[in-house]
Amino acid sequence: MSDTESVILDEDEMENHPNNYNGWSREYAQMAVLKALSKMEYITVNPVEFTRYSCVTIDPDRSWSEVCYLETKTPGYFFVMRDMADHINVIYNRWD
Repeated sequence: MSDTESVILDEDEMENHPNNYNGWSREYAQMAVLKALSKMEYITVNPVEFTRYSCVTIDPDRSWSEVCYLETKTPGYFFVMRDMADHINVIYNRWD
């Protein structure tokens, strides 16, 4: 994996979760990160341990401006957001 990567997921990939197409929960954001890591072919012997989670709507008048931030012990931290075309964008940054 490189220092920074971007992965685009289709929300259809997570259709069985109650937050699909609607809001964010910690579990839904973590699921998106885990799916992104699998697409980046991140392989580890240990499970990914999430240490921090936060979601905020940047512009209260625009629900689509919600962004989630997730930290892991390893491999790094992530920003997760939706676009207006039923996609989830996951931005990965490695720890230094």
